Amino acid sequence: MSANLTRHYQAARDTALRSRSGAFSYLIIFAIIAFFTPYFDQHPVVVSLAGLAITLATTLRAVCAFAFDRFYSYSPRAWYAGMLVGNVGLAFAWSVLSAMSIYYFGWQWTTMLTLLSAAAFSAGAVTVFSIDRLLVFGHLSAMFFPTLFAMAFLYTQESLTSLFLFAFYFLFLLHAAQRLHGEYWNALDNVALLDDRAKELELKNAELESFAYSVSHDLRTPLRALDGYSQILLEESAEKLSPEEKNHLDRIRQAAQHMGRIIDDLLRLSRISRLSIQPAEVNLSELVRVNAEKLQQLDPSRNVTVEIEPDVVASGDKSLLALAIENLLSNAWKYSRNSEHPKIRFAQTQVGGKPVYYIKDNGVGFDVAQSHSLFKAFHRLHSNDEFPGIGVGLATVKRVFQRHGGNVWANAKVGKGATFYFSLENPNGPELT
Repeated sequence: MSANLTRHYQAARDTALRSRSGAFSYLIIFAIIAFFTPYFDQHPVVVSLAGLAITLATTLRAVCAFAFDRFYSYSPRAWYAGMLVGNVGLAFAWSVLSAMSIYYFGWQWTTMLTLLSAAAFSAGAVTVFSIDRLLVFGHLSAMFFPTLFAMAFLYTQESLTSLFLFAFYFLFLLHAAQRLHGEYWNALDNVALLDDRAKELELKNAELESFAYSVSHDLRTPLRALDGYSQILLEESAEKLSPEEKNHLDRIRQAAQHMGRIIDDLLRLSRISRLSIQPAEVNLSELVRVNAEKLQQLDPSRNVTVEIEPDVVASGDKSLLALAIENLLSNAWKYSRNSEHPKIRFAQTQVGGKPVYYIKDNGVGFDVAQSHSLFKAFHRLHSNDEFPGIGVGLATVKRVFQRHGGNVWANAKVGKGATFYFSLENPNGPELT
């Protein structure tokens, strides 16, 4: 289906959906006027003919509204013709009823009730049919012209005053319909543009992820060769190599291993967007405890106090949350290494009535004025000499929580530690400070 046909289909479908709520309103109001006013007793033929016309038009419009998919797929032209005839037929039948009410009853309460109903139906038609100029103009013209003609024919002070008021109301509704028509089609064009952009972005993201995976995979082989052959030279030719040559080989190995870690982190980051979320009840306190024990085993010389609020449970993907917790806790562990009494705390709080979790340390901290790039890949606030790292961990953390519909943010002071807050759903409240 072409873009133009898609737009017209969407417009027709929106018209049908809007028409459902008001499809039977004419018939209901007509029944009230016919049975609870003297109209039917005094003019049964007029009321019967009007009732028949309103019933037939209501049926046609209801079929177009409620059986849109079947009717429109059979023939868009037939559907549009049916909607136009049903819509204009309803308006014309009601307007003739209003005109006859003016002619027979003058300015009695029955006439006023009929005219007020016509005015309300016209306002409703503007919101429903402004999608299509012909539909709304046909409705308003059919609704107003017979009534205006009856007012002019009666030629009294009341009827002429009402004539000018209804003519002004008619022009006002036309203007409102024109404005709503433009807004609707602009919105439809914007939605179509956004859909196109979204598809382009999705395609580019897929290509980028495929490229990253391919490049990363192809880079592994030469990196392994660099690392492996450098190690062989160091082991088998150690006696023949000078200290400077050994240092060069060590640097080659370190660079190859560093590149390998970058590749691993990039692959992990790209996979997060493709992984499907498997929601389950996750004990975050247990994840923090397990990762803290691993860090202590890897760095047994350090004495870090880790406080963990017990039994903090959340719903999410356990593997992804474990990855995020691992990165956040590793950062807290690393950046608190220069503290005299390093301390890390994990706990839960509330923001806007929703749970928010945090990992706090008393490490080096950072200047929050520079934190705009904190969660971007390869952006670091500390030099590699001070604190070795790649700069992908926090980007990974942010993507994990965004995949859960949440967010992550930080607060810190230089020399006084940092606190990283994260949520698994966006909290309705200000960020914590």
